[in-house]
Amino acid sequence: MALSKRLESCSLERITKMKDVVIQEIASIDRQLADREKELDEMLETVETVRLTKRHGQYELSLDKAESQIARLNDEKEKLLDKVRIIEQARQKKHLMDEQARVLGSVARVKAKDLLIFFLILFLIVILAVDFLGVGAAGSGAVAKAEVVEGRIYRINVLNGGEGYERVNIHLVDAVGSGALVSGQIVEGQLTQVDVIHVGENYTNPVVEIEPHFSVGTLWIFWIIDLICCTIFMANFFFEYRLADSKKWYWKNNWIDFITSIPLPPVQVIAASQVGDLGIVRLGRLLRAVRILRALRLFRIALFFWRGMDHLSTTLDVRLLKRSLLYGLLSLVFGAFIFMGLERMESGSGFGASLWWSFTTLVTGGYADIHNPETASGKILTVFLVITGMVLVGVFTATLTSILVSDEDSLKVEELEEQVGIVTKIQEDVRDMHERLDRLEGTLREIRDTVATPKK
Repeated sequence: MALSKRLESCSLERITKMKDVVIQEIASIDRQLADREKELDEMLETVETVRLTKRHGQYELSLDKAESQIARLNDEKEKLLDKVRIIEQARQKKHLMDEQARVLGSVARVKAKDLLIFFLILFLIVILAVDFLGVGAAGSGAVAKAEVVEGRIYRINVLNGGEGYERVNIHLVDAVGSGALVSGQIVEGQLTQVDVIHVGENYTNPVVEIEPHFSVGTLWIFWIIDLICCTIFMANFFFEYRLADSKKWYWKNNWIDFITSIPLPPVQVIAASQVGDLGIVRLGRLLRAVRILRALRLFRIALFFWRGMDHLSTTLDVRLLKRSLLYGLLSLVFGAFIFMGLERMESGSGFGASLWWSFTTLVTGGYADIHNPETASGKILTVFLVITGMVLVGVFTATLTSILVSDEDSLKVEELEEQVGIVTKIQEDVRDMHERLDRLEGTLREIRDTVATPKK
């Protein structure tokens, strides 16, 4: 499990040699597989090879034995391919580190550069949180109430303008309704008017939440800081990309660095400066997408920590475990989309509620507390998700358990091998002692024969 960690201390030449050795073994297994497949094909055409034997309390046909040998060879090949992938990953990292150290002058400078990038990402995440949550923005006391007509936001009346505002973010909280977009007017620090830009639908009794936010000038400062940091990130990305031995490998493992390094336009500033036009609806939706994109930096900072947890990363990097996670995620998302179209859930708003229903059904089977399907198609989908969840959770749990106990089993195997080695050494010593005794007996026999022979 700790192979990837140990490989970091190896030279690039040794890692390359290790990869070649493993590939040669894979080629040998491929030849054995070809021979076994040929033997199996011949066995299928003949009658004389039919045998039934009993091994370990189980009956086994000659065909079963041949298929089990092929399955064992395929399993060994898959394990070696995983090992090749781990070695290749380490080789690419080692090559990139050596090339950066050659250009920058030392490994210490490379680590200092990575540490700088790390703290810049942390700094931008803090700014993102401040910008998104409006931490430290001035203003308080504003109160407003929404008027609803046929599920749509007709008007928002300002009951109290508050004081000290530079700009406000206004949210409409409703259990069912969605889609409304509003904008507040600030005059001398007070909320004077709320314009309804998009009326939304399905609203019943929305609560108007008014949050203070930063001025346009402050948002421009945030964006300039973001632009400078993104320029540094992009320069570092192309610097490492140019030095990487495999461009495909680098892009596959660092694409999120490229995406989160793109300087994003200050759409929040444009949206804040335009009111009364339907274009702001599109800008508002773009703003949400941009916020999601910028939130990817949270994954980027998580990758910094994850790349340092090589043992845990390698432990979870198991083919069956990854497949169960992938299939579970696909079932979760597609189940939510299909169920939203079939049932058009009344207990929630759109895809979010459907996704939560799909997750609850897949993982626990407890769908009825959220929404009990009414259509035949919805019930069939529910049965599919429940059964899929039972299988995937079972596979995931069993695989993870086998991984966690594998270290203990490996230790027991090592102890057993050590004991077998001791017994083998004792057997060799006993064999050597028997040989010496035989030689000694032969010498004594010769002496006895010499003494017994009469002198002439």
